[in-house]
Amino acid sequence: MRKLLLLLTLLFISIAFGQQYSSFWYNSESGLPQNSVKDIVKDKYGFIWLATEGGIVRYDGYSFLSYKNLKLSNLNFTYFKGDISRDYIVNSNIDEQQYALIKNRNITIQTKPVSKNLTKYVHYKDKNYLNISTVNFTFSESFSIKTKDEMYFFNDGSIIYKKNKTSPEKIISLAFNVKDYKRLFLHGETIFFRSPGQKNLMVVKNGKLSQLTADPLYNDPQSRIFWQQLNDQVFIVNQGKIYKSEYINGALKLRLLVHLKNSEIDFGTMSSIYYDKEYNSLYLGTYNQGLCIVKISAFHIPKTEIPLENRIYYTALPFGENSIINTQGRVFDQNTLLHDYHFSEKDNNFSITYDESGNIIYPKNNKIYRVTKSSGFKKTDSVTVGKEVLAIFKEKGIYALQLQRNPPYFLNIYTNDQFKIPEYSLPCQSPINTVRALDKDHLLIGRNNGLFIFSRSKKTLKQISSLTIKNIVTTPDGNFWIISRGEGFYFLKNNELIKIPYDDNGYISSPHNVLEDKKGFLWIPTNNGLFKVLKSKLLEYAKNRNTDVFYYRYTKKAGFNSNEFNGTGGLSNVAVLKNGNFVLPSMDGYVFFNPLTTPSYYPKAENIFIERAKSKGSNYIYFKDKLNLENDFDITSIYIDVPYYANNDNLYIETSLQSDDQPAKWQRLKDKEYTLSHLSPGDYTLNVRILISPEGKFAYKKVFINIPPLFYQTLWFKILILTFVIGLILFIIILRTRILTEKNNQLKKIVHQKNDELKTTQDKLKNESEYQKNLIQTINHDITTPIKYLSAMSQKLSETDNPKLQKQYFNTIYKSSEELYKFTLNLKNYTELFNTESLKYQEESYFIYDILETKKRLFAEIASQKNTIIINNSSKNIKLNFNESIMAAIIHNLLDNAVKNTEGGEIILEATSEDDRNIIGISDNGTGMKPELMEYYNHLINNLENKPSSFKNHGLGLHLVIQLLRKIEGKIVFKNNQPKGTKVEILIQNQS
Repeated sequence: MRKLLLLLTLLFISIAFGQQYSSFWYNSESGLPQNSVKDIVKDKYGFIWLATEGGIVRYDGYSFLSYKNLKLSNLNFTYFKGDISRDYIVNSNIDEQQYALIKNRNITIQTKPVSKNLTKYVHYKDKNYLNISTVNFTFSESFSIKTKDEMYFFNDGSIIYKKNKTSPEKIISLAFNVKDYKRLFLHGETIFFRSPGQKNLMVVKNGKLSQLTADPLYNDPQSRIFWQQLNDQVFIVNQGKIYKSEYINGALKLRLLVHLKNSEIDFGTMSSIYYDKEYNSLYLGTYNQGLCIVKISAFHIPKTEIPLENRIYYTALPFGENSIINTQGRVFDQNTLLHDYHFSEKDNNFSITYDESGNIIYPKNNKIYRVTKSSGFKKTDSVTVGKEVLAIFKEKGIYALQLQRNPPYFLNIYTNDQFKIPEYSLPCQSPINTVRALDKDHLLIGRNNGLFIFSRSKKTLKQISSLTIKNIVTTPDGNFWIISRGEGFYFLKNNELIKIPYDDNGYISSPHNVLEDKKGFLWIPTNNGLFKVLKSKLLEYAKNRNTDVFYYRYTKKAGFNSNEFNGTGGLSNVAVLKNGNFVLPSMDGYVFFNPLTTPSYYPKAENIFIERAKSKGSNYIYFKDKLNLENDFDITSIYIDVPYYANNDNLYIETSLQSDDQPAKWQRLKDKEYTLSHLSPGDYTLNVRILISPEGKFAYKKVFINIPPLFYQTLWFKILILTFVIGLILFIIILRTRILTEKNNQLKKIVHQKNDELKTTQDKLKNESEYQKNLIQTINHDITTPIKYLSAMSQKLSETDNPKLQKQYFNTIYKSSEELYKFTLNLKNYTELFNTESLKYQEESYFIYDILETKKRLFAEIASQKNTIIINNSSKNIKLNFNESIMAAIIHNLLDNAVKNTEGGEIILEATSEDDRNIIGISDNGTGMKPELMEYYNHLINNLENKPSSFKNHGLGLHLVIQLLRKIEGKIVFKNNQPKGTKVEILIQNQS
């Protein structure tokens, strides 16, 4: 049964052969204005233009740009004409009322043709000839073709040829009917006519007719020809195959581009074809289905017409010049399955290699099976190991087997391929995924629980990482690359792992292998695409972590069936063939490719344009270098126009918006549209850089952006406002300062007032203290004399035994005590003497005589002991209303002084009234006053502030008298009494 399957497969090999491709459809639901694509052309800047019945569209590989706001009578356009090298492409709408001129990557509408040669009709000899530039034109009874300098006018049976406008015409006779216009095509200046059923083609060049033998496909009735003069491209479509025709050195050649299935496109609806050589892509326009882009792949996936039961592969072992063999025994080249050796009834998908004799060995259960080369890989023998064999590792003459005995695992190391006695059996607690020779003595062992170094001579095992190791790869330069499971890959240097950075999407976190090509690129298959990177960049990164690493990613769009590749540890998870091809196992077949011819695409520096923008709800704004925006703009998109027709994930664009010379960080732009929003007025610089080579070279562009300020956003207005604010602040400060100064002055006044009050209070306190002191001294002074007298009388009483004298003394003491008692009853009046609040006057008046008489009685007994008499000669009807206590104290002190200084004499008390004043006099004939004292006391009443601080020893009574007199605004005069003694007069003004 298996042989029958193989035979049937081989019968369909020729059908399976063909160029790999991937196709993508675009229609009105994916960016086109309409589904009828009549013509396709590529301008000198790399943009592709489509003529549709809904307008002209520009395509840059990422999006379609429709020109919807052109002033046109209709949008139904025909076919492109012009000169690409001179940057003008013209297309007219169906009624030729307007012409669309494509120049400088933009469209302008004109009502007149750019050149007469580009009109729909050419007038010659009173006849209109339809001016054609492609096979797809509406039938006309006559038509013309314009080459570089020559003109051909086609009629039934003849062609009129003119070398130039002024040259004479030449008639070329040819059995040609204008109805057979679809048999005609051009290569440059040469016109070819097909003749179905004939071997030769008719050729007209420089006005001469000849024949040319060409491939039978040219004259095959089933061949449909497409040509476009502007592109100078000719295609033949035959039974789903698209060939490109080339005219080189006088010979026509056909090159098969792609073989499309009928299910993918209706060839009868095809209207135009364009082949982009740079990107190896076909653009197929249709009348009703839109645009089909066919990307011809550099990758090859073997195909078979009979489906295989399993297309999930993990291993690929080189087998011959250009094929591989896997663990199932199946042999593939890049096109199909070549042979099936049926290695095992139960497939082993993970381990296969060659022994020293070129035999294929693979493990199964507890045996190693050997398919012998000498038998043409038809016979098999085996070696029993004793434990279940999970994998075979071969490295520089060393063989290692991963064995399992419900665990643990064992790694048996052998020095030959006989697998008899191991050099060493290393027990392991986790599965072994790969083994590599680090040098002659050391092995690198990758396990699920880490990376280890094993010394064969010392039999020691050292762990250098705890990563889950999937594979270890050695590149031709001797460097080791460590493949982890799910954590990227690493560079091994001095037994340390240096992590290689991820791509932007982190897809490279799950790699399977690393392969180096002859140009120094590393190819890395992963669970999500195939990556390509310069090895030198990775080594540079290993030295300097600030180095940028740029990956190029291939996906299903590049032509393979699945983005998910597979692999196991060891050597057999990829294959490098002798013809230079790399072979990678995947989840859907093998992927064959030649790394040296598989292109990676980068934009051209000269084809990067930033010249259009669009604000929300407005039309496109076209600018050159500088973009001026309105102040109130909302959101504006700046478009980075780069014709790039490969996987846009590999279009690496970075931008930074700079303001006021402040540097900004570069940020990756995921598409070709940079959005501005909510910018304050000012000048900005949008810096754009685009990667244009795998070496990390960038092309740089700048756009200057100006957002004008409103009047209140201008610098002068800000300066004015700032000046106003500063002025206002200064005004507020000055005003506040004035207010504070005023408050401060008020506070100073209050402080001064309070200070005055405090001073007054202090003075009051001081006066109160002095008052208390003076009060005590005054009371002490005024009571001293009577008490002293009583004491003297008491002494005399105690010293005499004379009853008569004793009686006299007793009587004296009695009288004096009685007067002293009366005096003490009025001591409370002394509190008013020094009270600042005491009144000068009192409401009730009194007789001065009574006060003099009271004091006379107080001092009478004392005076009599000194043989002195006191006589009261005052008038009895003189009334005073001055403070009685003050008057009593004054008279008391003056009479006390008179009694003290008079002995054996008399003291006269007088009170008289003269005009507006009252005079109270006390005179004695005692010892008198010294002149200097008399002068002092006479002046003291006018200069009381300079009185001594204490009354002691300075005439306390007189000082008291003078102070009290000032309180009632009275005066005192001291005089010498004649013939001796002192006379004191108190002068008091009557109350007005």
